[in-house]
Amino acid sequence: MLKERTNTLALEQPLSLLSRIQWIQSFLVLGLHACGLLGLWFAPRAVDLALFFGLYLATTFAIGIGYHRLLAHRGFVAPQWLRRLLAWVGAAALQGGPARWTRIHRRHHQLTDKQGDPHSPLKGFFHAHMGWIMCVDAEEGSDYRELVPDVSGQDPWVRVLDRGVLFTLPWFLTGIFCYAVAGWRGVLWGTVLRTLALWHFTWCINSVCHVWGTRPNQTRDESRNVWWLGLLTLGEGWHNNHHARPAAAMHGWRWYQVDFSGYVIRLLARLGIISNVVRPPRVN
Repeated sequence: MLKERTNTLALEQPLSLLSRIQWIQSFLVLGLHACGLLGLWFAPRAVDLALFFGLYLATTFAIGIGYHRLLAHRGFVAPQWLRRLLAWVGAAALQGGPARWTRIHRRHHQLTDKQGDPHSPLKGFFHAHMGWIMCVDAEEGSDYRELVPDVSGQDPWVRVLDRGVLFTLPWFLTGIFCYAVAGWRGVLWGTVLRTLALWHFTWCINSVCHVWGTRPNQTRDESRNVWWLGLLTLGEGWHNNHHARPAAAMHGWRWYQVDFSGYVIRLLARLGIISNVVRPPRVN
């Protein structure tokens, strides 16, 4: 009987693991990485680098300012046209629709480094970095638009991005644009490799920023500031600051903490385009 039970458990474990795999997302992640290997054979031209850096800046700003600081944390109030623009350009980063992204990120803040955190290093560094994306989400099958109604509300231009796979539409449009400008090599560098670069730098916020770095603020989690990620993600690397005051629209609190997304938010506020900006705390 014991031998039969052992054999049953041994069979159930891999079956349970397989049931937790999100096959479509796993295929997308692994497939895009495989396509990215073509960059080893096709060196970028000047136009390819222009597409890479131009679209990298656009999508990184849209994720950091739009998805993260505006939609997920309501760090400021923006007019409808700006919300729509940031949502659509943010979707071109291929990180999911705005409501889904927001819901998962809010769960991360509610349960940071505890059981239930969608991407905590408690389950291993790889899981925090990218493994969590290839697993079935705890709320898989739910309508994220209804879970976070404040994100899209009744705005059809934003809600549509969380309908099935339509969040990929802006990403495919960038691919068409890159092809029109520079052909298939433009698609490789301006769409595929640009997406992979932003994916990994964004994922580093979940993994690296909860393992290494400085903790100037005493929070109830393992969030940390990592200066080089602050540069590469245009301000998101000041993660310990962010967890100490999540709603603050600026993540760089000291003069030497470079936060390009925060600088853009300040500029938009001075121009009167946005309002009700949540300020960071005063620090010595």
